[in-house]
Amino acid sequence: MNSDVSSTVKGSKTVGIVVSILMVLLGIGVFMAPQFFVSMMVWLFVFGLMIYGVYLIYEYAVSEVKNGWSLTTGIIAIILGFMLIFSPALAQATTFAFILAFMVLFTGINQVSASSAIKRAGGSGNVWLTASGVINIILGFFFLFNPYVFLLIFPVIAGIYLIVGAIALFASSMTSNA
Repeated sequence: MNSDVSSTVKGSKTVGIVVSILMVLLGIGVFMAPQFFVSMMVWLFVFGLMIYGVYLIYEYAVSEVKNGWSLTTGIIAIILGFMLIFSPALAQATTFAFILAFMVLFTGINQVSASSAIKRAGGSGNVWLTASGVINIILGFFFLFNPYVFLLIFPVIAGIYLIVGAIALFASSMTSNA
């Protein structure tokens, strides 16, 4: 049994190291070809949106409780996906920027309300969560009103995130017992 645990941990360590190396390479690639990165993200978004729409329609079809909002959202997601496929690259990028800006905004709102719930429950350490939420809310509004600025800095943020995340993953993998 002990050898099974040790081989599993060793496998996790190896996977963590390999993934961290891939993340660094991807982060460097983002810095070297930011336009390609944004283009790929837009296309992944378009196809992901369409897959999500199909999933919602499927869920509506198999569900015992019919939710018209799920069906409507699924149909709209598929229509929007097809419209984006046949629209100019600038329209695709702008739509992508607006949706990501809304995600940043809603993440900030969620963080502030989670911090408030933690505080009401008597927990501590919610100051950083509140600060992060406020920063996300401010950035969300900024990006909503400046989607092109968001598109310009998105590859930089993604590249930094990938490299810093890779370093953290590598350090974590190296310190695991194996």
